[in-house]
Amino acid sequence: MKFRIGIRFQLIAGIVITTAAGMGLIGLFSIIAVERSAVYWKSGEAERVVKVLRVAQRGSGGFSNPDAYRYAAAALKQAGAAAIEMSDPSGKVIIREGALPAGEGEELPYGADVRIRRIGAGWLRGPGLLLYVTAPLDGAGARGARLSFTVSLAGIREETAGVRRFLLVYAVVDSLIIIGLGVYFLSRSIITPIRALTAAATRIAGGSLGERVREDVDNEIGSLAMSFNVMADKLEAEIKTLERVNAELVAAQAELLRSSTLAAIGNLAAGIAHEVGNPLGALSGYIDILKRGGSGRDEEQEVLGRAAAELGRIDAIVRDFLDVSRPPRTPKTPVDVNRVVAEAVSAVAAHPAFAGARADMKLTEGLPLVMIDRDRMRQVFMNLLLNAAQSMAAVDGARAVTVATSLERRPADEERGLRPLRRKDDRFLGASGVHEKEYAAVSFTDRGVGISAEDAGRIFEPFFTTKGPGGGTGLGLFVSHSIVKAYGGEITVASKPGEGSTFTVILPAGQTK
Repeated sequence: MKFRIGIRFQLIAGIVITTAAGMGLIGLFSIIAVERSAVYWKSGEAERVVKVLRVAQRGSGGFSNPDAYRYAAAALKQAGAAAIEMSDPSGKVIIREGALPAGEGEELPYGADVRIRRIGAGWLRGPGLLLYVTAPLDGAGARGARLSFTVSLAGIREETAGVRRFLLVYAVVDSLIIIGLGVYFLSRSIITPIRALTAAATRIAGGSLGERVREDVDNEIGSLAMSFNVMADKLEAEIKTLERVNAELVAAQAELLRSSTLAAIGNLAAGIAHEVGNPLGALSGYIDILKRGGSGRDEEQEVLGRAAAELGRIDAIVRDFLDVSRPPRTPKTPVDVNRVVAEAVSAVAAHPAFAGARADMKLTEGLPLVMIDRDRMRQVFMNLLLNAAQSMAAVDGARAVTVATSLERRPADEERGLRPLRRKDDRFLGASGVHEKEYAAVSFTDRGVGISAEDAGRIFEPFFTTKGPGGGTGLGLFVSHSIVKAYGGEITVASKPGEGSTFTVILPAGQTK
């Protein structure tokens, strides 16, 4: 899980770091300034001691008397000197007490005749250990009597230690006050409004389109809140518009569905009226003939026979529609497709419409069983055989219908428009490693007049037929397509005008329940 640092934490961390760095630098520079001021004060005190000794030397007639050197050394010790060295004008050391430092140290800017150096000073080491003062006693320059002594800076170190403690406490307290006030104003001015924006956006996303944020702050956050509210207003308006349009679309769809349904019912009623009207008209004529009388018995029997035939046509039309309106139940017994094909060919051979035609069967052995209704599927096959024979009625030469069965394999997910799955342990994997499903295909090929591309798109519509008047009702392929579809299969057609047609029934195979 990725750790996320919030803007509140980032801003507070920035305030803390900036405040600590600022207060630390202020404290450091303050300590350095105090230490330097104290060192300069101590240096001025040493310079004044040198000046006092010079005045005393001129008033006493010079340092020709050795006692004068001793008096001067005593005065220096009283003034706080640690190590002392005095030499006469000839350069001979008269008094030496303690060890003078060997290092150069930091040169402090003073007069040309008084040289003061600070020994052991630095940024981290404090004001230093001592001052090393070198100056001529008699003011005669390099050839006169000289004085060298050191002054300890221990007192300054103790004093600056107290200053450091004071500045540390001051820095901590001041930092806490600055951080506290910064966090308070930051939370009030930035964090709280941003959280309010976030909460409002979450509620809007949850469906509360009327949610808005306050705009009473005259700064960038207020401008952001104003822009947010404008965006929310536009979003609410767009969503309401979409909802209205969606409602209108739903209403239009319902109206279109109702109109389509009425149109379909109208077409169905017109088709039924057209198909039933012809035999009804014939029946009406036959009844008029019987009403007039005067006909012989043989003529009356002939009229009754024709009337019975027309009634049979009406009954067939009605039964076809009843078959479509009552989809078949899936049977429990598996069926051999090749056997059903053979039964259909045998049954259609005695049909008058199949006279003069023959069926050439090319059956693939070992087809898997399919779950279909034997009688209904035989009805489908007979219908396709009769259509093929009628298509070749106007063709000269032998009329042969080729009936072939085969096994097809397709990706199992292809029919649902999904990407085929791959399995390593499936016995139905094809050569490409894709899970496949088996289908039994039965094709009926004729060399008849064929079907145009325009008619092929409507061939399975009810009451659509390419046959002449009295040649058919246009329900055979419609009913056959409905039966095959009810068992999870499909019928396809491939045809070219003048070259014949091939109708293929494809049924899912290998089912056991």
